[in-house]
Amino acid sequence: MLGNQVAKIAQSYWVLGLAQVIHSMEETYTKLYLEFGSMSQALHQLFPWIPLFEISADVFAILNYLTIALILGSVPAAEKGKRLGFIFMWSWAIIETLNGAFHIGTWVFLHRYFPGGVTGPMLFVLSVLFIQQLRATSDRTTRAIQ
Repeated sequence: MLGNQVAKIAQSYWVLGLAQVIHSMEETYTKLYLEFGSMSQALHQLFPWIPLFEISADVFAILNYLTIALILGSVPAAEKGKRLGFIFMWSWAIIETLNGAFHIGTWVFLHRYFPGGVTGPMLFVLSVLFIQQLRATSDRTTRAIQ
């Protein structure tokens, strides 16, 4: 029973990784990296401790590839149901929730499309559903161990 739950949650984790692939494609295609300079300026005005920065297309692509590699590369650890797998899943679930929330918030704040704005809400919804699944699995796992 416990093995079946772990397999289901690992599959959902894999789907979250694929959603990040689609999201990264949208961000790259719509050139999100060009927005970082103005975003950092706006944030710096509100929070002076945030540094001003820009990012090149190459660095942006590398960071996106790294993100995808970390998510999808950690699926085998998740499939084994080990502690490290759950750490990866929880970490990425939280990161993707924040990522999606950022894109939703940016659309609301700017009242216009912002790169990543179509798939950002998808990431948010999938992440929230995944967190619910993680919580339910964690509760069942704890009961099964006791």
